[in-house]
Parts: sequence; structure tokens; C-alpha cells
Amino acid sequence: MMVLMAEKWDVVVAGGGTAGLAAARAASSEGGKVLLLEMQAQIGGHTPSASLVSVDLSRILNKRALVTCLREINLHAPHGDLTIRYNGMNVVDRRWLDSLLAAEIAEKGGDIWLNAPVKGLLLKEGVVRGVHLGVGDWSENIEGEVVVDATGARGDLSCLFLREVLKSEWKRELMSFSNEYLMANAKDEKSADIFFDSYSAPSGHAWVYPLGKGFALSGINGLRIHPDAALDEFLGRKEIKKLARAVPITSSRGRLPLEGPLFQTCADGIIAVGGAAGQIYPPSGQDLQYSLRCGEIAGRVAIDAVTEGDVSKERLSEYDRFWRSIFGQEFEVGRLIHSSLSLSQDRKMDAIVLALRNKPSLQRAFVNVFNGFDLKSSTKNLLKDEQILKILGGKTVDRLSKWR
Repeated sequence: MMVLMAEKWDVVVAGGGTAGLAAARAASSEGGKVLLLEMQAQIGGHTPSASLVSVDLSRILNKRALVTCLREINLHAPHGDLTIRYNGMNVVDRRWLDSLLAAEIAEKGGDIWLNAPVKGLLLKEGVVRGVHLGVGDWSENIEGEVVVDATGARGDLSCLFLREVLKSEWKRELMSFSNEYLMANAKDEKSADIFFDSYSAPSGHAWVYPLGKGFALSGINGLRIHPDAALDEFLGRKEIKKLARAVPITSSRGRLPLEGPLFQTCADGIIAVGGAAGQIYPPSGQDLQYSLRCGEIAGRVAIDAVTEGDVSKERLSEYDRFWRSIFGQEFEVGRLIHSSLSLSQDRKMDAIVLALRNKPSLQRAFVNVFNGFDLKSSTKNLLKDEQILKILGGKTVDRLSKWR
């Protein structure tokens, strides 16, 4: 097998999804010599095709990535539906957003290699010194002062930091499996639909998001499901009117760890970010806001450490402390909400839909808490309602109340 040795880089980012792109952009902006490696032939990796984004996040994203401004959210429980007026929430085209981030990296002098599968880490005396690429009879070692693991958690080549540094794996019983169809010839609407159904999506949900004229994204996630069969069966059972004449034109499978962030997200010469670090908001599987912000923190800390000539775990721990100070409590709130609503899922979601009727401010608070938007204020508002308190349960409410 032929092995090539490449030049040395300041920061090597493994993974071309949103978290990796944000890290590479930040490091490039600081003047670092940055290389981003993506295993597929296109930027975006296993990034979902679309995400819901809050009003605040919409303001800082490139407007070209925003494809639909929603007017309402339709919640569908097993035995009841609720339409919630929600002006201002946007649907973002994740693939286009990632392409725009990649363009900024190139503009700032960073390099991007496609078809570059990272097979493992280069270790010297227990310190990460780069990555190993390989496919077939070809392989190459890429040396870097700091490696950013942004490989996600969706495939066999994911989670380099978890597997090779922490010598561990995600708990399979807390791994959510998902599938999404990009649907063509969908009816144009300004509403998103969220379905709660333990039969099709145990401890998860299904969704339909409008994605520009004539397109929609339909998906499902849940524990212990076969994602292909689950989505097909769900669409067949529900017969969703806006998708009556729509056909799937692309499919994307994935998986998300819902057990919370890793207890440690850096070591000598390496930082983990995004899905690879477990930075996922459990109720909705939302990751965009965390991928962007944590990726930016990772890139800036990495290049600062290189500049100072200290890429030890102690120096890189600034990243770990920084992101936890901003988002650590949010992930814990999400874990508590998800754990509570996963028990007697159908009965609780039926009860929540009833509790939200004729309460517009409470409806908006629930949508925000489900998606991880404006979380502190929205959680506080949600916990003012006696019916919601009973549904969530005493222990969950006690723990959530501490954040208030």
C-alpha cells in the first residue's frame, strides 16, 4: 500500500458538515493554515437538508440560506391536532448554508479536500498529531498541530475522538435513527408539521418542512427503528395532504446520540465538536445553532493554541469550558424534557396538545422548548402552567426549576 506524507497544517478539520465548516472558517479567519477533509464528493457530509431556525439565529445567517419564513407550526398528537401561529421562524437549507460556509473558508485561504475519508488518528506518544486518510490501496498521513473531530455520529467513520481517544462508544439504546426524504411536487405552504406517534417514532417524532417552491423535507427519527421502513410506513399511514402528489427524489439516513455531550471534548492535540461531541438537543434532534457556535469556538481556541505553541489538553480545555458555560445547561434541560416526554409518549403528547389550547403564549413557549430556542425564558413560561407541570412530573419540574 502506498502511503504519502503531506505538508503540515496548523488545524486539520475532519468532517465537512456545519460544525467542521464553522471550525475551519474561524481558524482560517485567524490566519491559520487550515485543511478541511470531507469523505464524500460534496460539502455537507451527512448534514440534514433543512432545519428550523429561530428569529435570533436567522438574523446572523446568510439570507440566501433561508428558504421559507413560517407562519404556523402544526402539532399532531395521536388523538389531537393543534395549529400554532408562529411568525418569524425560518427554514434553512442546510446544504446551501454549508456551501456558503465553504466559500468563506476558501476566501480566507483555507483548503478543502473532497473524497478524503479520514480512517483514523495519527498518534505519537499518546498525542494526536494528525489524521490518516485511506481508501482502497491508497492512503495518506496528514499532519496537523490540532485536529478538530467534526465527523458527526452518523456513520462507521464517525466519532474519531470517542473511539480512538476515549476508547468508548455511544450507548446504542440511546441512539436515535433517522431518515429524510427530499420531496418534489409538494404543495407550497408556509407551515411546518411535527408528528408525535410512538408507533412510528418511539421517543422521537416525524416532520414535514416546506423547502422552497414545490419542495418539502419529510423525515422521522426514533429509538429502535429501521429508518427506511419507519418513514415509508409513516407516510403511508398518515396520507399527508400537502404531500399527496409529491415524490421522494433524495434520501438521507443518519443517527444521533441522545445521551448528552461527552464528559470530555478535548485531549492533547484534538478537539471534538458537533455530533461527534454529542452536542445535540435531544427533544428535536436540533444541532444547527450548536454546530455553528461550538464549531466557531473550537476553531478559535485551536488556532490560538497553535500560535502559543501549546496544544496540550490543558490549553485546549478552554474550548470545553467555554461551550459548556454557554450551552451546558441547555443540553441538560433538553435531556430532562426528552426523558419525561418519552415515558407514556402518546398520552403525554395528547395531554400537552389539550393543555396548550387557547393559550398562544404557552404554545409558543412549547415550540421553543421543543426546538431549543430562547430556552431559559421559554422554559420559565412553560413551567407557569399547572397542567404542564403535572404532565412533566415532579422530579423533572424540580430539576428544571433550578435553572429558573
